Amino acid sequence: LQYHPTGVAFPAQIFGALVTEKVRSLGAMLINVEGEAFMHPLETRDVSAASIIRECKERGKGVPTPDGYGIWLDTPMIEEIHGKGAIEKRIPAMLRMFMKYGYDMREKPILIYPTLHYQNGGIKIGADGMSDVENLFVAGEAVGGIHGENRLMGNSLLDIIVFGRNAGKAAAAKAKEIQLGEMNIDHVAAYAEELKAAGLETGMVSPLLLPKYARHEREENK
Repeated sequence: LQYHPTGVAFPAQIFGALVTEKVRSLGAMLINVEGEAFMHPLETRDVSAASIIRECKERGKGVPTPDGYGIWLDTPMIEEIHGKGAIEKRIPAMLRMFMKYGYDMREKPILIYPTLHYQNGGIKIGADGMSDVENLFVAGEAVGGIHGENRLMGNSLLDIIVFGRNAGKAAAAKAKEIQLGEMNIDHVAAYAEELKAAGLETGMVSPLLLPKYARHEREENK
């Protein structure tokens, strides 16, 4: 989970963009509507997300916005800790993004709420990136197990670069030993027959590449 700014931070429009966890690692703390820090600043993502949701929905201490409730991320604290110019030096892209909308995160905190950013996957792999399905090599967000069930901030580079390189090298070596057959989608038809034989009618299109993200689409499929 990452965070996104909500409407109050940008009057006249609702704006959403990912806020890097580096902001928290530099010292910006999560603050509720009463100015209280309600959790340890470097908790893991699942704990911080759950804490924010609880603060807004159960304790009633979220900051009201046109788009629901949010929590302050105290970005001015970064320059209190590291000195003037720290934000421009350490997270320049973030500063430019906010300044584009006339919002100076060096002077005012930003308003955030958890949003899905990074899927911790679940495909089990070995050190070379090959999964339990022979010849299927996987790296990145589709993989589970490198960081356990909860990826720590900044560690996606390990997923992508280290294991991506391992998977690429191993796949290239494996490809030299493989004789390709004729491509087909017989497995899709076989799966449909299995469902039919089991008396299961899901009404779902297969393969489903992306979930239904839009609220009205989720409601239609209930």
